[in-house]
Amino acid sequence: MRPTWVKPVLLLIGAGFMGGSSILLAKIGAQEGIPPLSYLFWQCLGAGLVLGMLAALRGGLPPLRWDYIRYYFLAGLVSLAFPMGLGYFMVPIIGASMAGVFTALPPLMTYLISMGIGIETAQFKRLMGLMVGFCGVLFLYLPQITAPDSTLLGYLLVAALIPVSLAIGNVYRTVAWPKGASPLTLASGMMLASAVLCLMFETGRDQLHVPDIDSGAAWLIIAVQMAVGSLMYICHFELQRVAGPVFLSQIGYVMALTSLAGGTLLLGETLRLELIVTLGCVVAGTFLVRPASGPAQSAKAQGAATR
Repeated sequence: MRPTWVKPVLLLIGAGFMGGSSILLAKIGAQEGIPPLSYLFWQCLGAGLVLGMLAALRGGLPPLRWDYIRYYFLAGLVSLAFPMGLGYFMVPIIGASMAGVFTALPPLMTYLISMGIGIETAQFKRLMGLMVGFCGVLFLYLPQITAPDSTLLGYLLVAALIPVSLAIGNVYRTVAWPKGASPLTLASGMMLASAVLCLMFETGRDQLHVPDIDSGAAWLIIAVQMAVGSLMYICHFELQRVAGPVFLSQIGYVMALTSLAGGTLLLGETLRLELIVTLGCVVAGTFLVRPASGPAQSAKAQGAATR
């Protein structure tokens, strides 16, 4: 019989690898002249439609009741549209490697939020993990604080909103999960709601970018991102269902490792010492914060959601 931890771990690796690949693809998309939010719009629209068709083939489109619609838009805002849009904007400025490090922080923040609302309890080992992760992030910021030019520090402070938003999204999706909803329908609804949010913002600025019909490279990148996004969120929501928000949030350090390796090996970015130290501290901290049992954590989280 297969151990109960195998499925959550495989889902974690799959979703994290695809999430890190999305960061790398976003930098390539920026090099092709696709603005960050327009890029995210095409990703969410395509992936949402693909997931919606899969949900329909399995017997149900995303429901359009008010509780579901609220879930789609709130989850889409804090889990996808805001943090990923900000992340895609930051990638050309701070690099895919450094942007990926910020995706490794949500596990620590998710634990703090979960502890605050009663899903998790305070444990010494986990609190030590939070401190180790915090020290790693401090190591990343210190060189920028003492640098003559503080421009990058400003960008890093803004980028710190990414893990905060992702952590809030991790917890919200668990405690607000509509009763009886399938992961596939929720993933589709959230992606389409995120596409609507991006479309509203970009058309409001009159800056929605539609690549020329003969721009094969741009459309190829978008098509690959749609496929990657679809697979990522299938894994993402199934992992949310079986393992709860804290275990799910560890997707972040798989994303960070993927983007760090890809940025260095494929995109020619410099592998700086502070990135290695920060990522090492964050991964070590996440290891200490991790739940003892993914499925057990899921049961506890679902119990909190129904109270």
